[in-house]
Amino acid sequence: MALKIILFSLAFLLFSACSTKDITLPPQDINLYTQESLLINTKNLKDSYLESFFAPFKIKENTKTKHIAWALDMAYSTQGYGENLLPLKKEEIQLLESEANYNNFPNSKLKYAIVAHSSNLRALPTNKPFFKNPNKAGEGFPFDYFQNSYIYANTPIIIKHYSQSKAWAFVESGFVSGWIESKNIAYLNKAQLEKYKNIKNFIIPKNDYIELKSNDRFLEYARVGMILPVYKNKILIFTRDENGNAKEKLIKINRDEFLNFPLNFSEHNYALIANSIVGEKYGWGGMFGNRDCSMFLRDTFSNFGIYLPRNSQAQIKADTQGSKYYPLDKLNPQKKLDFIKKNAIPFATLLGLKGHIMLYIGEHNGEMLVLHDVWGLKMIQKETNNTSKEMRHIIGKIAITQIDIGKNNSNIPQDSLFINRIYGMLNLFENGKIQEHE
Repeated sequence: MALKIILFSLAFLLFSACSTKDITLPPQDINLYTQESLLINTKNLKDSYLESFFAPFKIKENTKTKHIAWALDMAYSTQGYGENLLPLKKEEIQLLESEANYNNFPNSKLKYAIVAHSSNLRALPTNKPFFKNPNKAGEGFPFDYFQNSYIYANTPIIIKHYSQSKAWAFVESGFVSGWIESKNIAYLNKAQLEKYKNIKNFIIPKNDYIELKSNDRFLEYARVGMILPVYKNKILIFTRDENGNAKEKLIKINRDEFLNFPLNFSEHNYALIANSIVGEKYGWGGMFGNRDCSMFLRDTFSNFGIYLPRNSQAQIKADTQGSKYYPLDKLNPQKKLDFIKKNAIPFATLLGLKGHIMLYIGEHNGEMLVLHDVWGLKMIQKETNNTSKEMRHIIGKIAITQIDIGKNNSNIPQDSLFINRIYGMLNLFENGKIQEHE
């Protein structure tokens, strides 16, 4: 037995050594790659951003929501696994169906509210996960398909529906809808609603997880991606009282920790914001308060008044002021590289892949680099019986990588390289005429 353990350990170490060969990341300081070649005045984007941010407060009628039961349909049609990695039973899905109470949707008068605590937004009213086959690479943890998104404190929402127990509320924000625990939302009265909507000055945190306190009592973290209203030279945030109503709190501002919203866009300003979260662990759908690929881009570009959609496949074709989309799916890898190198705008071009999105940051020392929040790279492990097993080389964080990371690595299927999977690019700011590809 001891000999078997030793042999297994040696085999594991041998595979680990060869599997990571040639998979190295470039230096992770964004400032090394900025050139100050682009400066865009984005102050004029403020009004359109705030219009999207406060969009829920303009809804006057509680109507049905399309495709609201998609996660329930998935749970019935696809074998799911729970937190113990054992198959979920049909009875468990039926209990979720009963709790969601979709047959009576919407069952509430329209209620204007605020997110009182940064929270998970779920696809069904439960904190329990729904994993697909945990024995399959790219499935299982951390890919909980009930995790819809993450929504920050002070985000305007409307409440459209309650679960059977009323422990959960189905809400809609300007960028995403889903289930949030009722204890994490607060109802706004008319005066509070008008006060919040009419505030004109907002600030943004320079760094992630800035503590917001009142009378030395912790209330919330200010996160990169938040915009925070300034009222009487203080931050206005809303907490929840014992009756579920919104309670106003004014927080003293340390101006050194915040910037005025929105920032003008430049490579330097983007690095100023994004550098503070490079290396943060990957979080599928915002799980654990971390970010995934689309949340990372949404949170960093929001500081410049750019209101990106939540989903990566919507982001790559986002219609922002001055943006333009270029399909690349008909090009071979070399032509893609040539087109991106020639026409992409460093720090202002998004690259779309199925299920993923990246930010192009330019060329450095002969390598084309991207910045993205990425889980891992597909790898093939050779078995002793001439079979193979699909695995992942985990990156698991916000990272700067080569656009063709894993190239010529025998353990990585070359058709899975990022460059081979890119199907389109979006220039957020067109800087003159872009030459069309053949």
